[in-house]
Amino acid sequence: MNRFERALLHLATFAAAATGAVFFWMKYLLTGDDPYSVVHHPWQPAFLALHVLTVPALVFALGMIAREHVIGRFLEGRPHPSRPSGIAAMLVTVPMIVSGYTLEVLTGAGARKAFAIAHAASGVVFALVYAFHLFLARPGRRGSGRPASDAASRGPGNPAS
Repeated sequence: MNRFERALLHLATFAAAATGAVFFWMKYLLTGDDPYSVVHHPWQPAFLALHVLTVPALVFALGMIAREHVIGRFLEGRPHPSRPSGIAAMLVTVPMIVSGYTLEVLTGAGARKAFAIAHAASGVVFALVYAFHLFLARPGRRGSGRPASDAASRGPGNPAS
């Protein structure tokens, strides 16, 4: 994965998770003054719009890394400590993406509630598993199967040439 792909994936994941969390907090955890209103905070519609507008960047970033980073490394078969978390992150993207896009077109209250629960749960699981995957896959980690950075591998007795 190149630097641009990594930066886009991290930024899009953070933006989608942050806007989704703030929207969830406003919609389900706050109470408004008007008992008949579904808007509990003046910024709630704006955060829903931000979430809906940032998520395509996440879907695009995931698609961009799918061939080389996801499928390529899976088929490579080389063991890596972060492989199970990577597989888990990719598996949970399916219900997260499908439920999110389906929410945009559902009109029935029961179906909307079921898909909202599925979307929120899969979104939280994705964000947590993604963060854990980054922790396991970070360069220079002992036992990660990846070499440490050049600066760290040179050490004090091996100056840069």
